[in-house]
Amino acid sequence: MSTSGPRLSRLMAMVPWLITHDGVTIESAAEHFGITPEQCEKDLWLLVVCGLPGHMPDQLVDIQFWDDGRIHVIDPQTLDRPLQLSGDEIMSMLVALRLLAQVPGTHDRETLYGLIHRLELSIGGSASATVLIDSGVSASALSTIDSALKETRFIDLLYASGTDDSVSRRMVRPLGVIATDGFTYLEAYCQQAEAVRIFRLDRVMSADLGDLIPNDVVTPDSDPSESMIARVEIDQQAQWVLDLFPFTEVHTDAQGTLRGALEYRDLDWLVRIVLSLGGAMRVQSPATARSGVANAAAQALSAYS
Repeated sequence: MSTSGPRLSRLMAMVPWLITHDGVTIESAAEHFGITPEQCEKDLWLLVVCGLPGHMPDQLVDIQFWDDGRIHVIDPQTLDRPLQLSGDEIMSMLVALRLLAQVPGTHDRETLYGLIHRLELSIGGSASATVLIDSGVSASALSTIDSALKETRFIDLLYASGTDDSVSRRMVRPLGVIATDGFTYLEAYCQQAEAVRIFRLDRVMSADLGDLIPNDVVTPDSDPSESMIARVEIDQQAQWVLDLFPFTEVHTDAQGTLRGALEYRDLDWLVRIVLSLGGAMRVQSPATARSGVANAAAQALSAYS
């Protein structure tokens, strides 16, 4: 079943795309828009009864698709170009893209930075002044963290303290990356502190790959037998988090919401991840985790009251 909001957005984008892909099959169009061929055909039938006020034959969108399964736009009316983004929409996209550019992963960074540049040009000079996103993260540090997470290696960090002028060297076991409030953080087990610590990436002066982490290494304050499972639901726009943390049993329900299980050994760690996603990930069980998130959120809100 297609909900009205996403369907309207899809319909508005469909006609310009079909114009540039004249003769595409219904199956290919459906695959591009992430729907079934049956839903695509329903969308096309809806489009051909849309048009300008008056709804006379020459005022309706004209699309031919029923003869051989190939789609041809004869008359798009006013839907020949994608709708222009509003200033607020562009700013929201810039925030998301700049944060994504700071998260280690297999992103096509050249494409990311090109899109950011195009959006900045479209909105003018106000973008850099209004969107306050940390830009001091080293590209080499991101690459090292990415490799360490993939290869299960230690990281040798040279880290500048945020409270004084001291610089310390830390050997850490990376757990994941969190982007929140305009900054990107590495969550890792610090060998010196013998505890989980959060490192702001713009304060990392250098990061070098260390040795492979042995399979039998156990965090002293985190016995694997004490690990817990949180059942969570995740909105589609936050699905990138699935690549950063140990989710299992991931599936999409009938409403398009992602559901999965996340293993955790420290409740504070889980709470920080959930809050960092701004409501895009919600804990369903256990009750202790739900209440932990709720209490932390209430405390955060009280700071602004």
